Amino acid sequence: SSGLVAVHQACQSLRNGECDTAIVAGANLLITPDSYNGMNKAGMLSADGKCYAFDKRANGMVPAEAVAVIVLKRLSKAESDGNPVYATVVGSGINYDGKTNGITAPSGRSQSRLIKEVYDRFRIKPEDMEYIVTHGTGTKLGDPVEINALAEAFKDYTEEKSYCALTSTKPNIGHTLAASGVVSLISLVMSLKKETIPASINCEQVNDYIQWENSPFFINRENRKWTDKEGKNRLGAVSSFGMSGTNAHVVLQSYTPESTVREKENTQNDKPYYLLVLSAKTPEALQGKIHEMAGFLEKSQNIEAMDLAKISYTLMEGRHHFDCRCAV
Repeated sequence: SSGLVAVHQACQSLRNGECDTAIVAGANLLITPDSYNGMNKAGMLSADGKCYAFDKRANGMVPAEAVAVIVLKRLSKAESDGNPVYATVVGSGINYDGKTNGITAPSGRSQSRLIKEVYDRFRIKPEDMEYIVTHGTGTKLGDPVEINALAEAFKDYTEEKSYCALTSTKPNIGHTLAASGVVSLISLVMSLKKETIPASINCEQVNDYIQWENSPFFINRENRKWTDKEGKNRLGAVSSFGMSGTNAHVVLQSYTPESTVREKENTQNDKPYYLLVLSAKTPEALQGKIHEMAGFLEKSQNIEAMDLAKISYTLMEGRHHFDCRCAV
């Protein structure tokens, strides 16, 4: 879970104003046999080299390598800098298992408590959650603990059944260990960007130990179209759990560009106002600037609100401001 914990810490740092840009990375390289041997002795590895998340055949994990990196900014900063925005973080949280029966025995109670804490703290409605990228390692013990903990967390908020899709990236690319939290987050971001929930592969007969019947969840076994509905942003989440240790949960939503929101507002209300700021070294030179701008606007009969927004931004952020000033 360390990659997703780093995401949570970066979000806190941004909210606290400690930085304006955070680069979060998770990396896992398997360059010696030592880690393989250790996992094999612990009985953690799949005997046939396949990960069967949520399936009756689940028999262990498949280690993998990855280097995964994301860049986080406050939304206002990313928009003003003209950065591409693929999704926004709604909320995040971490907690700890405490004592368990072993490093491969997760605490469902801790996982459930974490999810409820995140949703309550950030006022997230679980009934609006449409997709969760689970930790889903493909083990007979871990998968049921995780899904049943999700169901336990959701039951206090909604009685709806089978409305939230679940997948795991680990059947597709393996368990990237320290990088897996960031890998899963990138998977969710790309789902939001591509408006598609991908298929969770290697799941033919669902695990009997998971309580599916009265659950809000279903395994997404084929690619599913995923778009915003009735003007509401899509909501998705990522879970990542450490070995008898740290749990992390992050909630994302789809991003609606400010320009799109502005265009919708313009079709319903009066056109928005924009600030035009001009400056010069002398009053005479300032008057010349004012006449130039007035002449330009008079000639541009078909100027759009978005053009005006760009002019306003350029005048404020892309020009040096001298002592003689005028703002309209």
